[in-house]
Amino acid sequence: MIQARHTAIKIAAILTMALLCVCNIAEGQDINAHKNRVNEIEKEIDYLNRQISNTQKKHKNTLEELVFIQKKVSGRKKILSEIDSQLKSQNRQIEEKNSNIKKLENKLDTLEHYYRHLLINTYKHRDSRLWFMYILSSDNIEQGYRRWKYLKNYSNSINRQGEKIKQTRNELIAEKGELIKLRTETLKTQQSREKEYDKLLKEEAKSKSYAKTLAANQSRYRKQMEQKRKEAQRLNKEIERMLAEAIKGKGQSAPSKAQAEVNIKLSSDFQSNRGKLPWPVSGVVIEQFGQHNHPLFKGVKMPFNNGVNISTSPGAEVKVVFDGIVKQIIAIPGYNQCVLVQHGNYFTFYCKLANVSVKVGDKVKTGAGIGTLSISQNTSTLHFELWQNTTKQNPELWLRSSR
Repeated sequence: MIQARHTAIKIAAILTMALLCVCNIAEGQDINAHKNRVNEIEKEIDYLNRQISNTQKKHKNTLEELVFIQKKVSGRKKILSEIDSQLKSQNRQIEEKNSNIKKLENKLDTLEHYYRHLLINTYKHRDSRLWFMYILSSDNIEQGYRRWKYLKNYSNSINRQGEKIKQTRNELIAEKGELIKLRTETLKTQQSREKEYDKLLKEEAKSKSYAKTLAANQSRYRKQMEQKRKEAQRLNKEIERMLAEAIKGKGQSAPSKAQAEVNIKLSSDFQSNRGKLPWPVSGVVIEQFGQHNHPLFKGVKMPFNNGVNISTSPGAEVKVVFDGIVKQIIAIPGYNQCVLVQHGNYFTFYCKLANVSVKVGDKVKTGAGIGTLSISQNTSTLHFELWQNTTKQNPELWLRSSR
């Protein structure tokens, strides 16, 4: 009964330690994920700084600059959120370490107490003749063997107890060392947060200053906004028409059975790559999918964005995100040249190209160049859309997280 209880306690202790190890590994991975995300956002902010520098070479205090600055402010807020989450994870780890250290200290006290008891008992009976007489006074050989085995086990118990104490002390030293490292890292994280918060305040002040300067030309920017609204409406009508034609196969014979099977395969492959597709250009998303407020006018909604706008280097090459067939190429005011690529039941749409290097009917492979972007204010922006038949999709959910 006692042996079973000891075994149960030992198993429970092993399970607890295993659970703590798993939790520590998970926390460590969580902290690394936050650090990686912060690094990604820092890269985006560095890129935005270069874009601001590029626009200032042509004109100062432009609406494009304001958009970049506001994007930087948004990035700083995300960094602070990631750092706060990182601090929570680190504080949880510190609490777990403190708890584990306390348990190890209690365990060490118990082990040392029992060890002292064994040593005292051994000291009291230190005369080897007493042990020898104890064995010789046995009633029979069997009893003598049991007494000899007991004395041998007693000696082994002392040695084992000493090893347990040594092992527990080493574990305690290691845990205290890890705790010191964690506290040092947490202090650095807190200092990093303070620096990021200072940067955020400065960039928010800069954003307000730019907005105030630009507000002096409200009438001009309102005209620009209305012009963009009309251009977006024209673009949306064109893409709807192009998609309808591509889906119905207007002006073409019905697809063969073999072609239909290819379309099904392409569609299936495309869908299975959700969240894994490569980016058409490297850069930063300056306008996301959906409806957003105007960067300058409070409470004024911009036209619904059926895709994403990606700011990139001047004249960057645009690459197709998946195997497909070029279905249409069209020029639209405000969006320059646009290319529609079909991937089975999915379509990708690339706009604001100055030059197109493909033609209708071309089969294109993932990563193949289809043209270069036009340049405005010494920067380039790709407008990219993704559709499932006639249902618009948020491209960022389909593109891989790292560029």
